[in-house]
Amino acid sequence: MQCRMRNTDAQPPEVEVVNQLETETRPPDGGWGWVVCLACFLTNCTILGSISINGIILIELLDLFNDSLSKTTIVCSIISGTAMFGGPLVSIALKFKASYRQLMMVAGIIAAASAVASSFAPNIETLIFTYGILVGFSLSVNYFAANVTLGQYFLKRRALALGIAYSGVGFGNFAMNYLSTKIIPFFGMRGTFLLLGGLFLNLTVYGALCRPLKPVNKQRTNIAQNKRSSVDEMEGAENLGFEAEDERCDDSNRRISEDIEPLPKTLQARQSITSEIIPSEFYNRKSSYCNGTIFKNKYFYLLLAIYTTHSVGNSVQIYLPVYVVSVGLSREESAQIMAIYGAIGIVSVLLVGFLADIIHIPTSYLLMAAMSSMSLSSILVPFCQSFETLALCAVLTSVGYHFGVSLRIVLISAILGTCNMTAAYSILSGLIGILYFLYPTIKGFVSEATQQFSVVFYFDFAITFLGAVLSCGIIYAQKTGKFVE
Repeated sequence: MQCRMRNTDAQPPEVEVVNQLETETRPPDGGWGWVVCLACFLTNCTILGSISINGIILIELLDLFNDSLSKTTIVCSIISGTAMFGGPLVSIALKFKASYRQLMMVAGIIAAASAVASSFAPNIETLIFTYGILVGFSLSVNYFAANVTLGQYFLKRRALALGIAYSGVGFGNFAMNYLSTKIIPFFGMRGTFLLLGGLFLNLTVYGALCRPLKPVNKQRTNIAQNKRSSVDEMEGAENLGFEAEDERCDDSNRRISEDIEPLPKTLQARQSITSEIIPSEFYNRKSSYCNGTIFKNKYFYLLLAIYTTHSVGNSVQIYLPVYVVSVGLSREESAQIMAIYGAIGIVSVLLVGFLADIIHIPTSYLLMAAMSSMSLSSILVPFCQSFETLALCAVLTSVGYHFGVSLRIVLISAILGTCNMTAAYSILSGLIGILYFLYPTIKGFVSEATQQFSVVFYFDFAITFLGAVLSCGIIYAQKTGKFVE
């Protein structure tokens, strides 16, 4: 005689736990990840390349609207700040079941429409809203979503992949600053806004390439099936849909139950199944670092403090071209210096990935080198008057700034773990966004009050030197094994 099974869709709680834990999101470290890397490269090129010409745009807006420096600077400082404030926006949108891919495509359309509207702005106030706020927030969503998506596709080669993607920043800086010397004199500032609208529309295409990373089945089904069988036997045939019709079935059930150790029908049984499916090391790490403990990690606060000082380097893109013109050089020469700044950025972000993943230089050392380079260049700028010396300062600033930018996600993942990357990077991006707005605005009022641009770079030196000192704490954390990854 055979045992007859009733059709039922009900599953015991233990089986449901098994099913939930049999899948996980594993970084493939390649495959479609390289397509996402290309999309992220182009996104960084477009967004940060357009922001890098804020200094040149500032000069043109001063001529177009004939307004004060401090007020006109707000346009550039707002878009610089809001472009980094996408973390909180994306985190809120994700709660409504939106994907990174969908957010990037919608934000690209909004950025394009807002840039076109900026070409018709009658005054600075309107431009602050259309270009500074609308375009800035739209770009921030694309920037944050693209880089976080890329970070999810890589683990062992994360620094290299992010370095390649961030090289788009340098390429965009170089290309946009070079093209601005040709486009702005020919089309004017209003025509340039129209061209930027067309450029931003490409962000929808780059977003479409950033496919969500799909979960994969864990290859531990045999263990799960064994445990499931033992639970079935000990809970009885009636509960799990089996009917014994003769003594042969009863005997077979009895023999199976004697061979397999029974599991109690409690939460401890579920935990025993879980421990077989997922290694205890992974389970403990996940439970330790995925429950809001980022706010209990003192090294995360230290990293926030360091990037508070590092963010001052972004305003160099706004004030260095103005300073170059103030010492008697032409606008074309200021654009050429910024093009050099962008070209060095390409080399810098590739170099930091090579040094971290191939040469295996600790990322904490690279962070200190970045802050030291920015500090040195800031103190040298006020003493430079020629094209060559100012270009050298731009090189030092670019190396330090782009090293620091490339290390953001790498350091966050190392300190807090990959599972906290999105939440922690969201907090860091929000802080950086605020600082990108505050630093240029404050320095605009200070330079206007003192009628000197050199005081801006003395301010930069004091801030970045403090960051270099604080980075010693990250070195200590890495050397003493405080990093999670």
